Amino acid sequence: MAVVKVQGEKRMKCILVVDDSTTNLKFVENVLMDEYKLALVKSGQLALKYLSKNPVDLVLLDLHMPEMDGFETFEKIRQLEMNQDVPVVFLTADVDVDSEIKGLKMGAKDFIRKPFVPEVMLNRIRSILQLEELNKSLEHKVEEKTAQIERLSFEIIATIASMIEAKDSYTKGHSVRVAEYSALVAKALGWQEEEVKNIKYIALLHDIGKVGIPDNVLNKPGKLTEIEFNIIKSHTTIGGDILKDIETIAGVDEGAKYHHERYDGKGYPCGISGKEIPTVARIICIADAYDAMNSKRIYRNNLSKDVIRKELIAGRGTQFDPDFLDIFVQLLDDGKLQLNIEEKGQEKTISGESSMLLSQIIKNIEEESQKNEEYDYLTGLLNRKIGENKIVQAMKEQPGCLAFVDLDNLKRTNDTMGHLAGDYALLNVGEVLSEYKNNAIIARVGGDEFLYYMIGANKEEATDIIEGIIRSFEGRKENNAYLSVSSLSIGLCISTPKDSYGDVLQKADKALYHMKQSGKAGYYFYTNMLNGSGHKSSIDLDRLVNNLEKQGAYTGSLSVEYREFAKIYDFIRHLVERYDHNMQLIMFTLEPVKEEKFDIDEQENAMNCMENAIKASLRTVDVSTRFSSKQFLVVLLNAQKEDIDMITNRIFDKFYKTYDSKLIEMNYDIADLLKINQMKTEK
Repeated sequence: MAVVKVQGEKRMKCILVVDDSTTNLKFVENVLMDEYKLALVKSGQLALKYLSKNPVDLVLLDLHMPEMDGFETFEKIRQLEMNQDVPVVFLTADVDVDSEIKGLKMGAKDFIRKPFVPEVMLNRIRSILQLEELNKSLEHKVEEKTAQIERLSFEIIATIASMIEAKDSYTKGHSVRVAEYSALVAKALGWQEEEVKNIKYIALLHDIGKVGIPDNVLNKPGKLTEIEFNIIKSHTTIGGDILKDIETIAGVDEGAKYHHERYDGKGYPCGISGKEIPTVARIICIADAYDAMNSKRIYRNNLSKDVIRKELIAGRGTQFDPDFLDIFVQLLDDGKLQLNIEEKGQEKTISGESSMLLSQIIKNIEEESQKNEEYDYLTGLLNRKIGENKIVQAMKEQPGCLAFVDLDNLKRTNDTMGHLAGDYALLNVGEVLSEYKNNAIIARVGGDEFLYYMIGANKEEATDIIEGIIRSFEGRKENNAYLSVSSLSIGLCISTPKDSYGDVLQKADKALYHMKQSGKAGYYFYTNMLNGSGHKSSIDLDRLVNNLEKQGAYTGSLSVEYREFAKIYDFIRHLVERYDHNMQLIMFTLEPVKEEKFDIDEQENAMNCMENAIKASLRTVDVSTRFSSKQFLVVLLNAQKEDIDMITNRIFDKFYKTYDSKLIEMNYDIADLLKINQMKTEK
């Protein structure tokens, strides 16, 4: 039975003394009773019973007791809900070093040896309790400081997220809401408080990569091109790069990099699936999609709860982790996703770890932004300013050869096939030049112009490289309609130690102009212009004819833009009238099957299939053009009925072999131009 003595009304530290010897208990009581509140028990069982109900500041625990010794009692104290962290000092008559080592490893604060020396016992206990009080005070201050830092960290990260969202006019408050939704899911999963805070921070920064996306792409009101969508998708990898070195928030880069991965593996940027996707990213993915549907956009209002619920369930197991999705839908059904987020504009003092976190994130953002500003977003090459600076520096260190590269007929490509085709052609130029990037500096300097500096290259070496570039680009044009009218014209100038960059660039530009005037699709060195003029130029008539033949060469039918088609049509019509040839004009048209609905991408896919089928089926004397978004015109010259049947059947056969979605069908009409002209003449 415990004996408790309280001395006076002054608050005293409470010490539990455990010893099976009444004599020892009495001795300790006499030594300590003037300074401490004491509880005296004679066994480990009684000690545990007392500690389960009463808080104490220290336990003096006899090492050798019957039934339950000091080591076992110590282990059970650590399992109690109350007093589990109370400091323990062993009382022992042993001089066994092994026992002392074992006790200290278990967590004992000290050993007091028997027979007791009052002054030694009193001083040791005072020191231990003072140290414990100091530790508790420090722990309390650390806890307060940590809580303050956590509040500041959250507010700072939210501010950074808001700064990023300021670039995107459609997503104000998006990151904060996604963070709250993610935290709700984490709580529903039974995560610890620290884990919930962590995913909240991760979610706040999940879109930080948008800092590297050009504003004109991020805020484009219309439909994105494929290239623009790929640029948007890169915000995941950019975000991962910005956050990869942040250690204060565990896994923060995973949320940014993987939140657009899909459970079925069809997401981006890595195409990973299932449990390969980090847990935090699978949760954020759902919260992100929900907030997108639950928010207003410039082109629509927020969707209704029923529509959102239906869309979420439709993505179960495909876009979303099924287990996390079930929890999220339950939160939605229970009305627990209604947020009350207050925007606070109070100034905060930033210090310590929070300031370091902010500085590191801002530094990484600046580095990523600067890195992106150095490069042309379409081709990935250096921009003009950075590229020219690097070329100037390289030219000072070592002479070489500067190539001024021009993509021929870009306007024609944009006008006839759309700006997507033009971007595709530019992208191919960038890729081809990058194939030859060793000892070279490459930059895009204008809409269709590129600089390519070959460090240390002489004329012979530069010639080999440039011819390889032209061959590589020409190889990409085979069976590629988007590149059909594209070619490269290149002006070159060998630099010397005395030349300035401006002089070399001007000379390369003059050589390029000479090349363009001489038929395009080739290269020309400025030095050749110094060897003579007029017919003595290296671009002679044979070279010009060769360029014209290469530029005009085609297989199958002649495919041209509509304005050229009209001129050719008129020319052929005159031939028909003069030489009494047959001439048929066929219009191929795409039409929906049974009023099926389809989008513009589906129509463009069908048009590409029809175009390829027509080009592969016509003769070299035939001419074709795209007349509208769903029609192609074809002129058949001097074709008999059996020829027409054979050609049209071949076109239909090839079309339906490549176009298999069956939403669109192809029809055609024929006009016999010879008969039409005869009827006009008779009138």
